[in-house]
Amino acid sequence: MEHDKNLKAVPTSRRYASVADLMKGEEISEEIQRKVSDLAKETRIADCLVLMRLDAGLTQADMAKTMGLSQSAISKLEAKADDEITMGEIRAYAKSTNQRIAIHFGKPMNHVEAVKHHAFCIKERLESLAEIAQKYEEIQGEIKGFFGEAFFNILDILAKCQKQLPNTGDFEVRFHVIENHKSRSKHLPNRDEANSSFDVKSETKENEATTPRSV
Repeated sequence: MEHDKNLKAVPTSRRYASVADLMKGEEISEEIQRKVSDLAKETRIADCLVLMRLDAGLTQADMAKTMGLSQSAISKLEAKADDEITMGEIRAYAKSTNQRIAIHFGKPMNHVEAVKHHAFCIKERLESLAEIAQKYEEIQGEIKGFFGEAFFNILDILAKCQKQLPNTGDFEVRFHVIENHKSRSKHLPNRDEANSSFDVKSETKENEATTPRSV
């Protein structure tokens, strides 16, 4: 396709949240929009590699040096379609940026499936930590402390997300942490203390679940 050299870009004062919004707002043809969308789908892994490099504060020249390649080779790699990128190249990016990479193939999980999946993963990790605590007495205190920290963090997340739900007035769960403001030390209860200190009541009227934290 030949380009008109006399065609000049026309600036616009409008702002868009995404490329897709820009193309729709500027009335770009549906054929071009479809091609751009297809290209984005074909280069998701490549885009992730670029973001990993940028997050690590590395230039293409830096990456080329760590991988023993030229800067132009890195540029070509980051412009590849996903099907052309090798596992070796992905592994090299993970090593060079000191980041972990997980690749999932298959049908995307919905929000409920994703929450359940991560909840089961957390359960498995906590069970493994509990087994380690049983074997190594010298680190039992640290693991118990982490259990307490995880307990409060999970409840805090649930409480904050629950506040974002529509308030219909027929059901409410409230979570409130009472802290001693005279001290900022983070003494956290062990698992037995944590379980006995938390109580949630749900009624049609306003209730408050109070969780004291000893400091």
